[in-house]
Amino acid sequence: MISRMQAVLVATLLAAPAWAHGPTPQDLTHSVEIDAPAETVWEILKDPATISDWHPDVTSATMEGEGPGAKRTTELESGTVGDGIDIINDDNLTTRWRLAEENRDVIPVSFYTNTLVVKETDAGSEVTWRASFFRADTTNEPEEQYSDEAAVTFMDAYITEGLNGLKEQAETGS
Repeated sequence: MISRMQAVLVATLLAAPAWAHGPTPQDLTHSVEIDAPAETVWEILKDPATISDWHPDVTSATMEGEGPGAKRTTELESGTVGDGIDIINDDNLTTRWRLAEENRDVIPVSFYTNTLVVKETDAGSEVTWRASFFRADTTNEPEEQYSDEAAVTFMDAYITEGLNGLKEQAETGS
């Protein structure tokens, strides 16, 4: 039979992992209505190399390969990150890419997946951008610039700016 002290010790040791905590997965979903047909919007989105044409935060993008499996180097004012292209689906008007080369000083995340879906609406189209990501510093006590809050703040602004840029490009051509 185990003593009360042994039982407390075992319970404490078993509970210890629950006290530890690391990064929590973050998810953001934003949508924008666009006064343009879904096919027009899809023509803008489907080529991963053209992200700099519609996303104001992206200064350039270069590709290695084509279609799913290709790699995109995305340059922002503060530096570059590498993306892996996972999906370009003409039937579902869906594209998805993930972070392949982290640069936490450019984007304060250690991993992300971005999915954009275009849907036809009565008024034109709707684009939904869903991002799933983890903060840049995956330790239990991250520096502020690599925290969950920093990651969410950055990704929220990045998605919002991207959707606004896409809307402008689709509606005005510029």
